[in-house]
Amino acid sequence: MIVINNLYTDQLKGISLIVDGVTCVLGDWGEDKKSLISSLLGKSKYVGEIKFYKDKEIDKNQAKNFIRVIPRELEKPKIDSITFIKVLLKNYGGNVNPESILSILNIRNDKISNLSEYEVFNLYLSSLLIGKAYFVIAEDFLELMEEQLKYKALKNLIKIVSIINGDLLLFSSSTKNLEVCKRIYVIYGGKLIEESYGKELLHPYSLTLLNSKITIGNKKEKIPVREIGSPSDHGCPFHDYCDLMQKEKPLSIKCRLQDPPMFIVKGNRVSCWYYEKYV
Repeated sequence: MIVINNLYTDQLKGISLIVDGVTCVLGDWGEDKKSLISSLLGKSKYVGEIKFYKDKEIDKNQAKNFIRVIPRELEKPKIDSITFIKVLLKNYGGNVNPESILSILNIRNDKISNLSEYEVFNLYLSSLLIGKAYFVIAEDFLELMEEQLKYKALKNLIKIVSIINGDLLLFSSSTKNLEVCKRIYVIYGGKLIEESYGKELLHPYSLTLLNSKITIGNKKEKIPVREIGSPSDHGCPFHDYCDLMQKEKPLSIKCRLQDPPMFIVKGNRVSCWYYEKYV
C-alpha cells in the first residue's frame, strides 16, 4: 500500500490518495500525472508525505527498489528479448531463467523490433516477475495501444499484479475498463477533483471523459459540456469549460472565484460547488 498525503509539487496541489489493490488515476495525461510518478520514484522534490507499506512500513529511500513502471510509450531498443530480460535481472536481481520468463509470457526470443505490440508489452511486464516487485505504476499506455489489444493487455497486467500480490496504480485518460478499479481518483490541473469507488462518476470533468452528457436534478435535464482545454488557475480549475455553472449566476460567481472543497455525494468525494446543495 502507498499512502500519499497533501502532496505539493510545481504541478500538484495538495494531492492525497491511497494505492491499495488496483487503484486508478483518471484524467488526461500531462505534467501533473508525470509529477506524481516522479515523486513516487523519488526523482523530484515535493512537499507532503508519501509512505510505502508491505506488511510494515518501507523506508522511502528503499521503496524505489520495489517499484516497477510500465511506461506509456513502449520503446523498442535495438536488442533481443533475452538481452532485455538480462538487463532487468541486472537491475533488480534474482535467479530467474530468462527463457522461462519468455515462455511464461509467450514472448519470442527475437529482436524486439520484430516482436508484436502485445509481445513488447509483455516484455515490459516481465519486470514484475524479476526481483521483489510490490508496487506497479502503469502510465497511460492504453491510450497509445491498438484498440483490439487494450483489454487483453490490461487483463494480463492485472493477472500478473495479482500473482505477485502487488498494488497497482493505473493511469488512464479513458473511462473504459474502470470496472477493474478498487478506487478511482480524478485529477485535473494538478488537483484531485473526485474520489470514487467505481460505481459512478459525478464531477463535470469526469463526465466529459465518459463522453456523455450530464444528467442532473429531478427533471433529468441534460447539459452538454464544452471541449476541455487548459485548467484555470483560480476558482474551480474546470469552470471555463463547464456549462453546469451557467445555470445559476451565484453558482457561476462562486465557481470562478472559489476553489471548491470536497462534498460527499452518493459515496463519492466531489470537488464541485454544484453539489453543495445536496450536502
